[in-house]
Amino acid sequence: MSSFFGVHFFGHWNLASPLSMPSQPVPIPLIVARARQGDAAAQRALYEQHVDQVFGFCLRFCRGDREAAQDLTQEAFVRAFTALPELRDGQAFPKWLMTTTRRCCLRWIEHRQREAAAMERVAHEPRPAAARGERSQRIVAEVIDACPDPKLREAALLFYREPPHTTDEIAARLGLSRTAVTTRLMRFRAWAKLRMMGRLAAALEEEGS
Repeated sequence: MSSFFGVHFFGHWNLASPLSMPSQPVPIPLIVARARQGDAAAQRALYEQHVDQVFGFCLRFCRGDREAAQDLTQEAFVRAFTALPELRDGQAFPKWLMTTTRRCCLRWIEHRQREAAAMERVAHEPRPAAARGERSQRIVAEVIDACPDPKLREAALLFYREPPHTTDEIAARLGLSRTAVTTRLMRFRAWAKLRMMGRLAAALEEEGS
């Protein structure tokens, strides 16, 4: 398990040199003290000693999603090593690390919940009104056509142009999951927001003059 971060994780902390294992166990307060000073071997030792526990916690939290658990494990160690100077009692490192890990997992859950809520809003938002001005409709079409990502453009065309399709209909037509469709629509909206808002504002001002 300790190898899944590889060079990427340890490179972040400049842990390029191999760890020479002492013949006698080194007390954890001493390891923490050295790691706090930027000692690469001490940081690696802390990682090696605790990575399995951290990964196991994250894996249970993510309900078996290994990729998410790996990301969370890396985030937990990065945050822990960054904040290590704040830890006064080196003996408390294991408990402190698991508290950091739990906070990372809770933030991950909050992010997933916000993401799910946003996708739900996209799935149920009203379609463009048929009575909308022709110029406004034309701008929407131009913005969609200008989208550089063909996958986002395809989903937006089906969702916003006539005849409008629901996210379930788009998913069936494109052979995607509903989540994949709503994700594409969210990404399209993020790309188009500033561009379309500016052009629509100019068009409405011109129509009202």
